[in-house]
Amino acid sequence: MLKEVRNVVYLLTIFFTIFFVTKFYLSENNIEQSNRVILQHQKELDNKFSDLPIIKGDTNNIIEHTNEVEEFLSKKPRYFWILIKDNAFDIVENINEVEESDYPSKLLQ
Repeated sequence: MLKEVRNVVYLLTIFFTIFFVTKFYLSENNIEQSNRVILQHQKELDNKFSDLPIIKGDTNNIIEHTNEVEEFLSKKPRYFWILIKDNAFDIVENINEVEESDYPSKLLQ
């Protein structure tokens, strides 16, 4: 009995808290006050930013374009499942070795 009363009190507390917070948040007074504060901050920012000088950009042609993608794609591929299965941890020397080998059968051994 005491447990049920305690649970009802908890539920009522949670319900009323959510109700009153929502009622305050959606009230006209709070919305008008929030809008006033937002407009006041916008006016302050406009006043501060209107006095800032505009600086000419001197960052033209400073980006260096590299071929990192092409370098990455030109590297020899590593097939880790074959290296792990064979206990050989070196780079595959020739891509044809991997294509010619029967690595599915090696995996099933």
